[in-house]
Amino acid sequence: MADQQAEAPLLLLVARAAAYAAEAHVKQKRKAGDEPYINHPLRVAQMAAEAGLGAEAIAAALLHDVVEDTDRTLEDLAAQFPPRVVDLVNRLTKWWPDDAAAEVKREGNPVYYGAICEEPDALAVKLLDRADNLWSMVRMLPRARSWAAKYHRKSLEEVAPLAGVCTNAWAIRVFEDAAAALAAALDEKGAAE
Repeated sequence: MADQQAEAPLLLLVARAAAYAAEAHVKQKRKAGDEPYINHPLRVAQMAAEAGLGAEAIAAALLHDVVEDTDRTLEDLAAQFPPRVVDLVNRLTKWWPDDAAAEVKREGNPVYYGAICEEPDALAVKLLDRADNLWSMVRMLPRARSWAAKYHRKSLEEVAPLAGVCTNAWAIRVFEDAAAALAAALDEKGAAE
């Protein structure tokens, strides 16, 4: 009975994060097409649970794109969620737009990835986030081959080295499997062209 009472607040935290993320992303679609955006953080959170991460990390997985891709701020999250959840989301949030100048990205990337590497749960969520994006690219082929190839290359250059310092074997395997699947799909589609 005591275990059930202890689990209840953790489940409520995850449920609140799911509802918050769903509301924040309500009108968004994935870049890949007509898929509702919320499907992505839901899949990342599911993988985080499968990787054995705790409720705060699962909540952060649900919220990981809220600040970066919606009008919500870290202050908004801080009013709703525990400090650890907000810290994880902060580590997972890039502070520059996708179309930022190469110099901004070059200067920002080491700081961004360094902050992620300092926190094992943030690192695991980052690998799982990227894994889901890689699997999405597989589903988009052949129509987005050039974009998928560029994203795969960027994943190998920037994210694959993070797997070397991650302590969550499940997250590493999921990321590596997704990267390998996209590489194979790109090779297969390239050979067919």
